Amino acid sequence: MKHNAKKYICSLLALVLVFGCMTIGAAAAEAPCESAVASGQYRHPGTGSIEDSGGSSSEALGQSMVTSVVAPEALMETASDGSLYLSLRFNLMSNISKTDLSVQEPGESSWTPVTYEVTGEGDDTKDFRIPVPAKDAIVRAECFVDAMGRAVIFYVTVDNFTAGNTGNFARMDADKAPAQSANTSSSGSSVIGDDVVGLVTGGSGKAPTVSDSTSTAEGEEPMQEVIITGRVWIMFFLLVFCAQMLACLTFWGIKTLIISRKTSRPRKNLPPIPDEPEEDVDFSDALWDEEWEETKDEVH
Repeated sequence: MKHNAKKYICSLLALVLVFGCMTIGAAAAEAPCESAVASGQYRHPGTGSIEDSGGSSSEALGQSMVTSVVAPEALMETASDGSLYLSLRFNLMSNISKTDLSVQEPGESSWTPVTYEVTGEGDDTKDFRIPVPAKDAIVRAECFVDAMGRAVIFYVTVDNFTAGNTGNFARMDADKAPAQSANTSSSGSSVIGDDVVGLVTGGSGKAPTVSDSTSTAEGEEPMQEVIITGRVWIMFFLLVFCAQMLACLTFWGIKTLIISRKTSRPRKNLPPIPDEPEEDVDFSDALWDEEWEETKDEVH
């Protein structure tokens, strides 16, 4: 019984160690990250051009709106293949029904639309994670403001990198594959240039939009993209397997303990069964004589 108990305890300890190693490995798989300070600009930070339909006459109002929308918190993460991912936080999202994002390296003249991930939502905020070509990349945001009835175009840059995740953004796995770009031309450049100023040429006054896989039609709420990685599925199945193994070992241990107790229990001394008294048999000569007389009469 002692041997079985030791075997049972060792099996449980082995399961605990395996599960602990898996948990530590999963926690260590997060991509390296740096916090940054995000800044929103109504004018292009490199060329100084204004792409929003409000033009330079609305610069003061536009800059005030951009400052209110773009939160200062940002996070830059590095995947195992060296790809960079930037997380931005936008405010006033209850007034914005659609968001399109593009990226550009400083000095370039074209934009690359990107597919974003919504990694978190607050009372009136939303976190966007996008791939960027460099830390000093320029982000072009096009947000449709319901109250204005049109899209507002502005730019975001990040700097002042520090260690950690001060903005409390959702973290990314280190082995995350780079997101695919959307709506690029055959040459690899965006169909939208950065030299467009104003875009007020009549009509509805609505600026052209850049769609991506996570955007929705006007007037609809953006759909949050839910991504379940292979690591999550593996951890789930391993957790279920460990739970089943623990249940089986528990049942086996209880059964073994019961059997051991039954086999080792001493038998009680039962009282001896008393012998039945034998009948007294009369072997006297008178009885034999009587029997002989009856038999002789039957024969004759």
